[in-house]
Amino acid sequence: MKPWQLSMAVLFGRVGRVEVLALRSCGYKVRVVNRSGGVHTLAYGSERPLWPGLGLLKARLRRCGVRQVLLLQPESHDEIIGRPVMREADPGLMLCLG
Repeated sequence: MKPWQLSMAVLFGRVGRVEVLALRSCGYKVRVVNRSGGVHTLAYGSERPLWPGLGLLKARLRRCGVRQVLLLQPESHDEIIGRPVMREADPGLMLCLG
């Protein structure tokens, strides 16, 4: 999905939620979940799926009309340093974009 397609989906009320996945040492991946359940990845630049910085990503999402995102971190710091895995899944953090 390209940013202009996200803008149109937001405008027509087709977006259920936007999820930002923080991936260890490589950037952020954006998943757009439609109200009908379909999932699309928001592309950065020339169809690259990873965004290099959160500030740039938040600014782009605001320009597309997105007002809040769910920030998810698939790996916790504890897992990275070798502590036991969390028993419950991380519910994420809701971020307001403006």
